[in-house]
Amino acid sequence: MAQLIGSSCSPAGNEKLALSWHKFPEIPPASGELVQPGLAGPIAGAHGNFVLVAGGANFEDGLPWRGGKKKYHDEIFLLEKTASGNYSWKQVCEKLPYPLAYPACVSTPEGVVSIGGEDFDSPVKDVFLFSFQDGKVNRTSLPELPEAISSAGAAAIGNELFVAGGLVASGASSAFYSLDMNNLANGWRVLPEIPVAFSHAVVVSQKDENEMCIYVIGGRNKTFEVSTFLSSVWKYTPSIQKWSLEGDIISDGKSLALSAGTGISVGSNHIVLFGGDPGIFFNRTERMNAALEKVSGEEERLKLWKEKDSMLTNHPGFSKEILAFNTLSKNWETIGEIAGESPVTTTAFSWNGTTVIPSGEIRPGVRTPNVIAVDIQFEE
Repeated sequence: MAQLIGSSCSPAGNEKLALSWHKFPEIPPASGELVQPGLAGPIAGAHGNFVLVAGGANFEDGLPWRGGKKKYHDEIFLLEKTASGNYSWKQVCEKLPYPLAYPACVSTPEGVVSIGGEDFDSPVKDVFLFSFQDGKVNRTSLPELPEAISSAGAAAIGNELFVAGGLVASGASSAFYSLDMNNLANGWRVLPEIPVAFSHAVVVSQKDENEMCIYVIGGRNKTFEVSTFLSSVWKYTPSIQKWSLEGDIISDGKSLALSAGTGISVGSNHIVLFGGDPGIFFNRTERMNAALEKVSGEEERLKLWKEKDSMLTNHPGFSKEILAFNTLSKNWETIGEIAGESPVTTTAFSWNGTTVIPSGEIRPGVRTPNVIAVDIQFEE
């Protein structure tokens, strides 16, 4: 569960959020490798004195549209703050039971929970709890999901885990499930479906005027030739078991559709959103892929492929904007920018009060080993 940072000083929520950046070391190369290209969709979270980054996927032998094959990983890395105050990564000898990427991840007091994901492009039902003691990783199997799901979002309220949306065998899902960590024998409970099917959304828990709720922000789905990128903010209120539309993501006074970004709860009534993909180049790529399938002449095919190659090779990267949403006023505010390249398809979580965003994808087919670390504080 994301720890709450700071405190909200007034019910009106007029505080200003300030960002203070840290330098964390890069994720190291896997054992026997010279380079760590970075990982999209890793298992990521914090428990006690450790940050966990495990599994994930990347393209180590070339870009995907040039024939590179996606590689799924089973290595486990731990970041620890040493007694001297330095930060140090190590790869542990334990591995995942199989190569795994794109699960929903939640950091809880018991450990990091990995929910679903995929193993070589096939969604899985498996749910694992990772906890750490003396630098060793303990892995516990939790009840399986009702359906195999990849690229879902997850959050916790108290001892209850919630997982929303994702990709299932038939496409984007509107499913919503919960698991009581204190009553695992009951397994996952089927809750009211979200009014829209989606994957790659930001899912967090935060308080509204009355209680802790689940917020689903942005995401995407594909029902036609190109994907629809979503700007919606949905709220699930546990006491009445209902969904309500809380508006849109707003940037510069306009609705902003975003997918695959990261987010975290801050203070009593804020959600901070980091980056994301607005979908412009994603949709262009989908249209080019569709055109390439239909084209018959080799000369025209080559011309189209070169256009696609140039567009993806020169991709500008994803949004760097950092937005804050106030759950009381329902207002959005731009509070800064991500320094350097902005990662998507990873997880933001709190570690000893610092928000950590490890690795992720920075351009199509390209990952980063960098680890973002930022303190988010309130200014009077």
